This record gives sequence, structure tokens and C-alpha cells, in this order.
Amino acid sequence: MSEALIRYKGIADIIVGLILALKPSIIYESFAAQTMHSLTGLHISDASIAPGFNQSIACMVAAVGVGHIVASRSGPAAHPTIFAMNLTWAILGFCTCATPKTWGLGSATLLMTSCSHTLFSLGLFWTDPGVWGGQKQGKKRR
Repeated sequence: MSEALIRYKGIADIIVGLILALKPSIIYESFAAQTMHSLTGLHISDASIAPGFNQSIACMVAAVGVGHIVASRSGPAAHPTIFAMNLTWAILGFCTCATPKTWGLGSATLLMTSCSHTLFSLGLFWTDPGVWGGQKQGKKRR
């Protein structure tokens, strides 16, 4: 089950990368981003301000997605790496969003991705608890 979760996360990341490359405002102005903005006051990113930066993010997200798909086919030994990578993304994103708003670092979109990476990490831990300890494979829950 954890292989499928990692594979689907990879596919989702590739789709998000394509959206960011073609029309980033779909994500930046999404209902989820608007909700995060209204709840936290974090700014909503403007896709038109830095198109080159958006393209860089699109490339990174798509590359991470490909990495997830490769890892899903590489066996349980790859799971702790995927877990650590996603949990790190979530923690760093949350820490960035916790900086003073005057710094302008946190955004509703970053908070949204931090939440999704946290949910993925929890889901991966649920399906393969061995990801936490770096064991070859944890006990699978059914």
C-alpha cells in the first residue's frame, strides 16, 4: 500500500508541476489558498510577478514527482528517504510561515503545501511505520 501512496503522490506532483508551468494562478488563487489566506492572513502569491521563479518551482515539483515514482518501484528501502524528504518540506514550510509577516516569506500557498506534505508523511507512516526508524520495512497495517 505504501508503494501505491508514493506512486500517486509522484503523479500528483507531476500534475501540479504542469499546472505551475502552464497556469500557476490555478494553484495560487485556489479555494484552498484563499481559505489559508483568510484563516491566517498570509499573503496569496501573485503568479504574474515572477514567471521565471514559477517555472523553477514547476521544474522542482515535477522532478520530485518523478523521484517519487522511481522510489515507489525501488522497494521498501526507498521509503524512509521519501518520508524524510516530505516531512522536511512540511517542517521547513511551517517554520517559514511562522516567521513575522513583515518578512514576507510565508504564504498561503506554502502553508497549503506544508499541510499536504504533512498529510502525506502521516499516511506513509501509517502504511509503513518502518519509515521512521529507517528499517528495511516496518510492520504493515491492514
